Amino acid sequence: MCGIVGYIGNQEVVPILLSGLQHLEYRGYDSAGIACLDYTNDSVFVAKEKGKLAALKNRIGNKKVFAHVGIGHTRWATHGAPSQINAHPHLDQTQKLALVHNGIIENYAVLKKELIQKGYRFRSETDTEVAVNLISYYYGRKKNLTQAFREALKRLQGFFAFALIHLEEPDKLYVFKRSNPLVVGLGQSGNFVASDVPAFLTHTRKVLYLEDDEVGVIEKSKIKLCSLGTGATIRRKPTFVTWNVAQAAKGGHAHFMLKEIYEQPEVVEATLSARLKKGQVYFDSINKKTEQRLKKIKQIHFVSCGTAYHAGLVGNYMLSEYAQLPVDAAVSSEFRYQDPIVGPNDLVILITQSGETADTLAALREAKAKKAFTLAIVNVVGSTIAREADAVIYTHAGPEIGVASTKAYLAQLSVLALFALYMGQLINQRKMNKQKVQQLIREFKKLPRQIQETLKQDANVLRCAKALRHKEQFLYLGRGYNFPNALEGALKLKEITYAHAHGYAAGEMKHGPIALVDKNQPVICLAPQSKTYDKMLSNIEEIKARSGIIISVSTQGDKNLEKLIRYNFSVPRVCEMLSPILTVIPLQLLAYHIAVLKKRDVDQPRNLAKSVTVE
Repeated sequence: MCGIVGYIGNQEVVPILLSGLQHLEYRGYDSAGIACLDYTNDSVFVAKEKGKLAALKNRIGNKKVFAHVGIGHTRWATHGAPSQINAHPHLDQTQKLALVHNGIIENYAVLKKELIQKGYRFRSETDTEVAVNLISYYYGRKKNLTQAFREALKRLQGFFAFALIHLEEPDKLYVFKRSNPLVVGLGQSGNFVASDVPAFLTHTRKVLYLEDDEVGVIEKSKIKLCSLGTGATIRRKPTFVTWNVAQAAKGGHAHFMLKEIYEQPEVVEATLSARLKKGQVYFDSINKKTEQRLKKIKQIHFVSCGTAYHAGLVGNYMLSEYAQLPVDAAVSSEFRYQDPIVGPNDLVILITQSGETADTLAALREAKAKKAFTLAIVNVVGSTIAREADAVIYTHAGPEIGVASTKAYLAQLSVLALFALYMGQLINQRKMNKQKVQQLIREFKKLPRQIQETLKQDANVLRCAKALRHKEQFLYLGRGYNFPNALEGALKLKEITYAHAHGYAAGEMKHGPIALVDKNQPVICLAPQSKTYDKMLSNIEEIKARSGIIISVSTQGDKNLEKLIRYNFSVPRVCEMLSPILTVIPLQLLAYHIAVLKKRDVDQPRNLAKSVTVE
């Protein structure tokens, strides 16, 4: 996701900012920029460019900027397409205040309208430019940046981190954190701020981690933290980073996989918020011509591999229910060899994290050869599949380093849920009336907080993992929307623990797998509230009758399972379509903890590669 870096001190700031941004490149981005206070010209120097850091460095060239305070940013587009105008930092209308921002400001549209009525004009499509002008508005009234910053922050809704500088306060750098990470580095020749430690680790290992709703005023030799709500001063002792640069990129987590599991609230927030506008689903990559083509679709085919295939299976349920179209899902490596029956009225959806998966690329070309319309759901911008498909929707999950996919899967599920709602509105308006759409959108908006709530099960999952660490055979069962998660949970366990695991549709248990169940057999049962809940409960009773070790994933407050199960991981109540986004998280954590306890290489399991580029 986006990266922030800032510095105030005795050194020249531009090289420090560029170096810091380079150390944050692993987060993924589509544009970059810096802003600093140019003392020679008494102005704010800004340089920003679409693309990678090399483009920004070329733009700056040999220009000498005499500045000792500045901020930088790498952006992963949410509000507004990747462009120089939408890139950060953003200036206010006076051209004296510069801001960089990670996250989403949910009420930016209302605030923008208010500011326009007050005479403000906007150049970009971003929510960030709204924030910087709101701060500027309060500063104009109060002439005290600390007070103005706090007043503006109190009006902003969402999850975000800020760093800002002002020409009239050249000895200060202001920061704020809510949900999105932000850390301060305490150096001998100045102080730093960044969204992750690697940005300044070559300068200092002494750090302060900001907590939610804390405002920081950073000077070159001191730091003041205060509460947004009360203004009370916060005192916190710094900690010392013992990691090297490569380890620090994990954000303090032991492994990239765990870091990526914990990034999922932010990923889903960014995925959803940028695409929900005025009670509608909006994809900036789908133009009117594409929309007209989608209206004519008579059948949908999901084609993908591994975890992405499981996302396609969930998408199968979503599109069947909400678009009321025939839908199927196929493994990419099988699709083109079965001489698929597709044509101009068929939509083939290719799902891939890397956008380079060889089998999926071959399937894409087969579908295009048969005149089907192709849509890619891809994480990597500019990848081969993204370029060759007729249309593309980016998941924007940021780089996923761990081989076992976690946050990319949730991003794919989130995009598919949005696309199901979009297609429902497009071609099934009788069922997808305004009331139904608004109800679903309200459910969507709850997801980031519900994911945070689910992550609180981590300690509970660890206790279960310790009890099951020596088991080598696992059975995963699910029904309906959560059957694909039974497959995904089993795949995660296989990938990183090397234990055998098998995912099954729970209704198929009596057709073979029940022979495995005895007092030594762990059975993970996905049993959230759903239209098949009673059926799932009956399956669990059958496992209990055969003394199986039952581990359930259930809805919070469910009392029916208490006498049947050994361990339970609860998730918040959510509509059935969105339940796989929550129920998979305990399965990810269970695989992770068992792998660690078995001393496996979690991030790079044997025989596997992150991007499979050969058949």
